[in-house]
Amino acid sequence: MEMQLGAMLHVYKGEWGLPSIDFECLRALCLLRFTRCPMEVQTSSNPLRSGTGKLPYLQIGNDKFAGYRQIKRVLDREGYPIDAHLSTKQKHLSTTYANWVFTNLHAYYHYFLYGEPHNFDTTTRSLYAKRTPFPFNFYYPSSYQKEACDVVQVMAGFDVNDKMDKHEGDYLVANAKKCVNLLSRKLGRKVWFFGDTYSEFDAIVYSYLAIIFKITLPNNPLQNHIKGCQNLVNFINRITRDIFRDEGYSSVKLTKTPSGTEANLTPSERKFLESEFNTKVVAGVGAIAAMAAFAAWRGIYNQLTTRSSTDYDGIDYEDDELEEGLD
Repeated sequence: MEMQLGAMLHVYKGEWGLPSIDFECLRALCLLRFTRCPMEVQTSSNPLRSGTGKLPYLQIGNDKFAGYRQIKRVLDREGYPIDAHLSTKQKHLSTTYANWVFTNLHAYYHYFLYGEPHNFDTTTRSLYAKRTPFPFNFYYPSSYQKEACDVVQVMAGFDVNDKMDKHEGDYLVANAKKCVNLLSRKLGRKVWFFGDTYSEFDAIVYSYLAIIFKITLPNNPLQNHIKGCQNLVNFINRITRDIFRDEGYSSVKLTKTPSGTEANLTPSERKFLESEFNTKVVAGVGAIAAMAAFAAWRGIYNQLTTRSSTDYDGIDYEDDELEEGLD
């Protein structure tokens, strides 16, 4: 079944090689790409036109469907249900697992992206401001901070507006790490969480972990923990590379290395490569200086040894033999 002509999904533009910076937008994109729904995607949208003031939203003609749930219902109705190939038991498990992940990762995601003051002021605010038209970009990102305040207060029991020493970030980190460990064990060596076929659960896990793993925040304890779960890193990179190959975006153009590109590097990995490059530069300069010193010494030594026509040190003689061998 074909989607109606002119249907378009509006999302935030991506960063760090991902197709979107936003969890809700990213999992809506997963719905489209996993099911191969032929729909256009617009990444330069005004969120205030959605009807709810947030992205994503789906527009078909004059009708708008805002938010992930409404978008999913439309795709289900149009013949693109993401869990159609799962058994009844797997569908129930997918829903149960999704609720469990939501309980353990949603508060962490909202706190460290929007609620943690330093992270929000240095990184997240500008990400959303750059993707919101003037003059709304001055105040619109704060709406996410206000939403995070409600989420964290309900799910974690503290107020992000309180002083930092009252923020129970360690509680969020501990729960998130346990969740990641269990996800890693659940995935194992499989391609998808339910074997050889995708599911809505895969879309949810990817959308949470990809952003947390890729984003460049000053304070993000879960990033290195995810890095230690190689199967989850492979899961993130494979979907980003294979499914969103043409939609991933990065504002920083990275140079190629002998082993490939740096498109998927974390901030710590990029810093390591930069220090390694600086070390190589210093080593190269040192090598050139040593070669120059040796060449100068060789020239002086040759001048001293050729002053007498009967005194040879063997070096000139070996050079003559080499020249004869090349002739």
